[in-house]
Amino acid sequence: MNAEEIEALITIVYTAYDRPKPDGLDDIWYAAMADVPFDVARLAAIHLIQTSTFVPKVAELRTRAAELVRERRRALREAEEQRALEQYATGAGPLTDRSAEIQAFVGRVRGALPEGDREALMPRTVAWEREHRAARRQAEAVPNPAYDPSMQPVREWTASRSEPAGEWWEDEAARERHAKTLLAEAGRLRPSNRPAS
Repeated sequence: MNAEEIEALITIVYTAYDRPKPDGLDDIWYAAMADVPFDVARLAAIHLIQTSTFVPKVAELRTRAAELVRERRRALREAEEQRALEQYATGAGPLTDRSAEIQAFVGRVRGALPEGDREALMPRTVAWEREHRAARRQAEAVPNPAYDPSMQPVREWTASRSEPAGEWWEDEAARERHAKTLLAEAGRLRPSNRPAS
């Protein structure tokens, strides 16, 4: 900054805080702020005026000016990178276009990998397919041609408490004789348990 710009900057700061400018301040600020561009120093002063109730010192102005310069450089770098990406994207073609070498490499990798267990890799999909097959099988099922609705289910045997015993299997002695006869026919009866003739 030159002397006129330093004087303008001091005027902005002290007018904003409604303070009289001290004598000799122009020379001090010129020595301390001469290397800072006026537009950056002006923006730093305006920001400090907006956020602080105290008159900013030279160090505060320099710190805020350095932050503004860094922010500008970052914004310019990001804009340049964005332009480079957009320029690359216009000439790069579709993203799905792969070279033959990459396709060959992917084929080799897929060929080397073992076949994965579908139920372990996609448990929800496999469970849904199983339920879908069961629902379709039930919906498309054909009635059993051998089914006779007039047939009653076989009654389960329960021991009768009535006297005399009804069937042979309800009589304990008859059951024992029958079991011994079957074991004797199979050759599995011990000699001590031979049925009486």
